[in-house]
Amino acid sequence: MAEDAFRLPVQTVAAVLLAFVWMRWRQMPEISWGAFSALFVVRASVEGTVGEASARVLGALIGVVLGVSMVLAADAAGASPVWAIVVGVACAAYLSMRWPMLSYSLVTVTILTVTPDGDILGGALDKTLAIAVGSASGILAALAVLPLSARYSARWNLAASIDAYGDMLVDWAAAFNEARQRPRLHDRPIMERARWRARDMVTQAGAFPLDKLSSHLSVYQLNERIEGLWRTAPIMERAGSFVLSERTCHALGPALHDVAAALKEQIGCLTEALREKAYTQPCHVPASALSALDAAIEEALHWPDCDADEKQAIGVIRWIWQEVAREVEDLAGYLLEGRSEAGGHDAGGHDAGGHDAGGHDAGGHDAGGHNAGRHNAGRHNAGGPDGPTA
Repeated sequence: MAEDAFRLPVQTVAAVLLAFVWMRWRQMPEISWGAFSALFVVRASVEGTVGEASARVLGALIGVVLGVSMVLAADAAGASPVWAIVVGVACAAYLSMRWPMLSYSLVTVTILTVTPDGDILGGALDKTLAIAVGSASGILAALAVLPLSARYSARWNLAASIDAYGDMLVDWAAAFNEARQRPRLHDRPIMERARWRARDMVTQAGAFPLDKLSSHLSVYQLNERIEGLWRTAPIMERAGSFVLSERTCHALGPALHDVAAALKEQIGCLTEALREKAYTQPCHVPASALSALDAAIEEALHWPDCDADEKQAIGVIRWIWQEVAREVEDLAGYLLEGRSEAGGHDAGGHDAGGHDAGGHDAGGHDAGGHNAGRHNAGRHNAGGPDGPTA
């Protein structure tokens, strides 16, 4: 995100200058329409800019058709211009509600019906060409000046988010073993930044879904899968608020630490897969680690001084760690399956994209995303940079 503070202004200035210089050189009218189009189509990624520019041009064309048609129809029928405004704007408003990407049609239809030129066809053509030039200038600027791929940035941040999640698991187990306050989500803002950044980049990648043209797993699918892991985080935080005796903490702590360390190692494999396309086989959590945790929990549950509240808390802790292990295992299997289906392409293939300054994010399924018989928890969050700039 720090780089965005530099990239976006530079790309925007470049886009406006390109539109201005081209239109002056070609002596095109309506330079302000071209400049404003260039100004507003630039986004934080190449895909986002291409998607916004395409939507702007398409919306403008629809608005022009509606505006010209309404004005000509009103003139032919001898009706008041108010009817052209009402019908044209109403149609554009409906299209905008139905397909938000066409919202720019409201601008062009309003301008053409409220202040029609003497030569309405010529004026509409000039405005349409100016919008197209401005939108194309925005795309060129996004490609030429510090380009950032939304897909690559999204995968980089998804990787950073689950990596931070793995760190949180280790810290949680260590705090439990020491009978101190377990870590909370708000103590780790880097995780929430990573989730937000990944969600933003996934949205921008969806605006111009290049991954549909390749055999790579789409970042949208990856984000949906990782969401499941992140939604366990709030439940993990809730479980961390239980007050347990020091005896229970010291008895379960070593087993929890072993499970957390194994999960962290497996998450490290997934992180590498998302960033570097190096995922070839899953590194499973050893069954012995989970069995040792179950054995320690069963022993603690049979202590005479373990009351009902503590037994309930221990049961919740066992359940949430089992859910986390299942989510991590599912994500590993999904990446391996996606790699096989891609015919040799890795789930985390690189795009033409770059460093994204420190922003991060990833999303999350809600706590009910999986049913109680299998997954009943939610999904993830974390932080990290976006990777190298193309």
